[in-house]
Amino acid sequence: MSGKFLIICFVVATLAVTGCTKTQKGAGIGAVGGAAGGAIIGAAVGSPAMGAAIGAGAGALGGALIGDHLESKDQEKEKEDLQKQLDEEKAKNQTSSPPQQ
Repeated sequence: MSGKFLIICFVVATLAVTGCTKTQKGAGIGAVGGAAGGAIIGAAVGSPAMGAAIGAGAGALGGALIGDHLESKDQEKEKEDLQKQLDEEKAKNQTSSPPQQ
């Protein structure tokens, strides 16, 4: 039963983060993964609910940090690409424009 429950939770979480930023996706996926892992560890020590709560919080925080980092790297790459295109257009316009008199 718990295996099916985890699969259902994973599918629901995946559908829930569709259209979100990488930070939000990371937090959502981290929370689900952390809750699952925390529940398993918590069950071993006698408190699965507390383990799931702690795991969800830690997973959400970790996932959000990773997602934010990935989002920042994507923004930097996009900025570099736009600057490169701008520089290429400037160079192209300078070589194709007639000399001014």
